[in-house]
Order: sequence, then structure tokens, then C-alpha cells
Amino acid sequence: MITSTSENNGLALLTDQDLQIYSIGISSAGSAEIRMAKIHPARRITASTIDLEGAEFAQRIIQEQHLSDQITIKIESIIEKLPYADAFFDFIYARLVLHYLSKDQLTLALKEIFRVLKKGGKFYVVVRSTNCPDAKDPKNTHDLQTGMTTYISPQGYSFTRFFHTKETIQDYLKSAGFQIQHVNAYQEQLCSDFQRTQLATSIDALIEVLAIKPL
Repeated sequence: MITSTSENNGLALLTDQDLQIYSIGISSAGSAEIRMAKIHPARRITASTIDLEGAEFAQRIIQEQHLSDQITIKIESIIEKLPYADAFFDFIYARLVLHYLSKDQLTLALKEIFRVLKKGGKFYVVVRSTNCPDAKDPKNTHDLQTGMTTYISPQGYSFTRFFHTKETIQDYLKSAGFQIQHVNAYQEQLCSDFQRTQLATSIDALIEVLAIKPL
């Protein structure tokens, strides 16, 4: 399995006190969640997704790793009311998922994420940037109302994403009540398959943010 800079950065933020973790949009092949669990045997990870096929694939790998007692996969959407108590999670991980949400959806999702995160808890976010090659294609269509850009991949598939700047993602996080600890922009060659075995042909521009729920 090919490693990831943005995944490594997120996992490096975990401490021994981060035992209840919410991973939004389970990572490809369950990689991040498996690593989280192996780092600390008392850690419990809830990984959400709306992708049934991806959930089943990740579940098989998690079972093979004998980590089903630590990692729970749930089919749920973060733009709806989450079934968790206030201040339930120590750490929330959202790598390459929030850019699938429109302006209104992102506002709703961040409100719920803020609610279920403990005071002083960390929220790790990675989104695609407006500097991505896909975002700059002049053939794209952009909806100002939703913030979503629709583009066609080299393989002919249509995708829609909210490409962010450092300012836009920070503004949404601040509006939800979060404090920004750091923000970085960098390039990463991501994988083109959920199994994390093949690198994409292009290099993506990413924005990484660490946000904190104030005490």
C-alpha cells in the first residue's frame, strides 16, 4: 500500500489521550484507521462513509488485521444530525472529504463536527486546493451559489468538488467556532484507486488545516 504525506501528517498529531476518534469518510482501504488502532490498543475509531462498496472492502481488511474490536464502520452522512453525544470525540480526522460538500452542506457538517468534538479536541482537515490542475481547466463549470466545480477527468468521468483556498476553508472553520492552529499548502501525488496501489497521473495541490475546539 502506497503511503501518503497528508495521512502521515494527520496521524502524527495523535497523542495517547486521543482515544475516541471519528474518521469522516473512511480512508482508502481503511489505511489511516488501521494505523490509528495499531498505535494504541485502547483507541476506538468510528469511521463513517456513504460508500457501501468502499465500506465493505475496508471492513474485510480490518477483519483480516483483527481490528474489528477497535474500528467500527458506519454508513452515515455528516450533513445530517450525527448520532453521538455532545463532546464525544477526542480527535476528528477529515482527509480529502470536505471538498465534496457544497457551501451550505459544509456549514451544516462543521456545526455537527464542532458539537461532537470535546473542548480542546483537534480537528484535522485536508481538502483539494484551487491550485489543483483539475480546478484550473478552462472547460470546467463553476457554480457560484454552491461553490462547486464540475470537471471531466482524463478518463472521461465527471466529478464535482469545492476547491478551496487557504482563506475559504479557514473562514468556514472559524464560522463554526474552531480556532486555527496551523494551515499548510503542499503538493501530493495521490492514489487513483481505493486500494491504494496505483498513483494518479497528476499531482494534486492540497490544503491542510489543524483546528481546535476552544476550551
